[in-house]
Amino acid sequence: MAQYRMMSGDKPVVYFVPADRSRAAVGQILETSGFLAGLKPKKKIGLKVHFGEAGNDNHLDPQFVRAAAVAVSYYNLQPVIIETTALYRGQRQNARDHIKLAKQHGFGMENTLAPIEILDGQHGEKFYDVPLDSTLVPKAKLAQGLRRFRYIINMAHFKGHFVAGFGGVIKNLAMGLAAKAGKLRMHSNSKPFVDPEKCVSCGECVAYCPHDAINFVQYVAKIGRSCAGCGGCLSVCPQGAIRVRWDIASETLQLKMAEYCRAVLLGREVFNLNFALRVTPNCDCYPQTEKPFVEDIGVFASADPVACEQAAYDHIKPKLKKLYPHLDPEILLRAAEKINLGTRQYELVEL
Repeated sequence: MAQYRMMSGDKPVVYFVPADRSRAAVGQILETSGFLAGLKPKKKIGLKVHFGEAGNDNHLDPQFVRAAAVAVSYYNLQPVIIETTALYRGQRQNARDHIKLAKQHGFGMENTLAPIEILDGQHGEKFYDVPLDSTLVPKAKLAQGLRRFRYIINMAHFKGHFVAGFGGVIKNLAMGLAAKAGKLRMHSNSKPFVDPEKCVSCGECVAYCPHDAINFVQYVAKIGRSCAGCGGCLSVCPQGAIRVRWDIASETLQLKMAEYCRAVLLGREVFNLNFALRVTPNCDCYPQTEKPFVEDIGVFASADPVACEQAAYDHIKPKLKKLYPHLDPEILLRAAEKINLGTRQYELVEL
């Protein structure tokens, strides 16, 4: 076990900085944990962040990212903010507009001291397969550019989620570093389809498809059997005619996210931070700013993603159950522990 995990008996340490001292939390946690001291210098380190959807101001404060970039620079590491394209239609659906939005939300290099890289290509079409011993996820489709990053600081905004119950460090790795094809497989049991009422026969999807899987049938685009499910066509269709069936139930989505998180963690050194600040009912993909449903709590951090997640969840559990009484968000925690991503037991150390 790496030294920075600082085990006490068989429980991993989860560091906690209360909300009223959260501004200094990132540097303090990274230095106390010893995580950075155990990494080889002169390497890239990914700062995994969600920039928030257009119209949503509840995203992570860019100043926390700046603090991480400053902290890693003292250890001669090169910080890079890493993200992927979104599956659904919107400004984050392609790399160019995603970066533009990130800068509008304050994540430009002048504020964060780190460049941005969208790891799954211009339209989310670039991925590589990670084989898993799982019937649910035989192969995880991760963003191709992730291969360049062995070290990651996972900076998650902890909040509610209308399907999974909540989203934190596990979702930030699993959904956040999967390519579009991976996001599609987590959210849906089917491939994209064309809405004939919206298709105007422009041919953009046909010209784009890298697998020649789209053709016209009676002047309407049709996605055929050779579709690899990369999801790039969702980005290029100017009419929004290519759609996804959001048909995965909460339990299956959570189980798949646990497996995708396992794929991301393979062969990597990752340290996790859960920012339980501005904890809203829905994720930062929601296209509007919501009112938090709990008071700001603080920042939780650990090398163990399950312990980090459990600690943050324990602090909002009663109110989350009132918000989503029909969901069982602990499916994710149980599944993650079962496949050895970490443990739900922890020792909370306040800094």
